[in-house]
Amino acid sequence: MSGNKSVDKREKSMAEFVVVIIIFAVLMKIFINYFSEQEPRITTTGFTAIAQNFNNTIMVVHAQWFMEQKPNVIWLATSNKKDKVAVTVNKKGWLDIPKQTINETIHLTKMTPCESIWQLAMTIPMQLMKFSIAAIELRDKGLGDFHRCRYLLPSGQYFDYYSETGKVTKVRKMQLN
Repeated sequence: MSGNKSVDKREKSMAEFVVVIIIFAVLMKIFINYFSEQEPRITTTGFTAIAQNFNNTIMVVHAQWFMEQKPNVIWLATSNKKDKVAVTVNKKGWLDIPKQTINETIHLTKMTPCESIWQLAMTIPMQLMKFSIAAIELRDKGLGDFHRCRYLLPSGQYFDYYSETGKVTKVRKMQLN
């Protein structure tokens, strides 16, 4: 009889183990479904936060430019407070890459002016979660020495930066026809 009890006990433990595994699998499935349904919302929220951080840096640079009597380069403290980063500004005090340094910058780093502006403002890679952020310079003859940059996710969400005015637009979604 004690042999039957130990077999029953093993079968009961095995059954409990199978039930736990099934419950765990069901919960994982629910989590994965929920996350995949919420991913666009999470991406939008994250990209909006990035755009806001970009705008904050632009405003800090402009304010610093005024406080330092309008120099061509602003020195900003980094997050570790030990180092400072040189940030170039245009004649109106907005973060920009001057035309004379564009050829040098692109030649040395293979970055576009808008990618260089991103690196000066954000000091982080151009990525959000698993998505790359593209930097596109939108050319307009009326801009002269200034840049209009569009920072774009593969989903079509973007924000623009106008180096002439320092304006950073709200995150928008491209309308694809």
